[in-house]
Amino acid sequence: MKKIGLMGGLGPASTVEYYTGLVDLALSENNNAYPKIIIDSVDMAEHTKHFDECNYDKIAELIIDSLNVLKDGGAQIAAITANTEHIVWDRIKDRLPLDTVSIVDAVIDECIVKGYKRIVVFATDWTLRSGLYSDKLSQAEIVPTVPCDEDISALGKLIYPNLENGIVIPEDKVKMTALAEKYIACANADALLLGCTEIPLMIKDGDVSVPIIDSTKIHIKAIYDRASR
Repeated sequence: MKKIGLMGGLGPASTVEYYTGLVDLALSENNNAYPKIIIDSVDMAEHTKHFDECNYDKIAELIIDSLNVLKDGGAQIAAITANTEHIVWDRIKDRLPLDTVSIVDAVIDECIVKGYKRIVVFATDWTLRSGLYSDKLSQAEIVPTVPCDEDISALGKLIYPNLENGIVIPEDKVKMTALAEKYIACANADALLLGCTEIPLMIKDGDVSVPIIDSTKIHIKAIYDRASR
């Protein structure tokens, strides 16, 4: 298996999910084999600052710098353990220093395979306002539904700062589930896309009335499959 490099810290709790998820996949196939993984844990606060300022060129540079650190550390493939950073994918895709697995491509492929037609998208406010998933879903002839501006802000407050740091507040889960059901009903949706790698820490299979599309789990599987080739 190829050595895997993870750009982590975006946030720390989901980075742990990536690490343990990759190890679990490897052990499920071979009890004596552990994947080789290196992590470059970056400063999430720095990224947040630049996203607030819409300084996407700086975000792109930070990502390329991290991927170079992973390459120098011997990584043969890499992944960015966050959805939001993929907003700048078009700025970096032709500059990637090593094979990098896109979370968005992996998620869209999964949606197509599952045959979903109408999907509610939950993510950070930056991701939702950028059209990152809604544009890609529309191109795949899948109808996306995103929250209104007020609910995007409300969802953002349920993600930051607690959930981003791996803290699941029961009252916040109730609020997020209710918000999801509101849009699932309005859109007659057949799935809920968790387009933020922290949301699956709160929303699990069975918590809402439709299947969830767990971007974290899908990305982990895509990374593992690529590394296994």
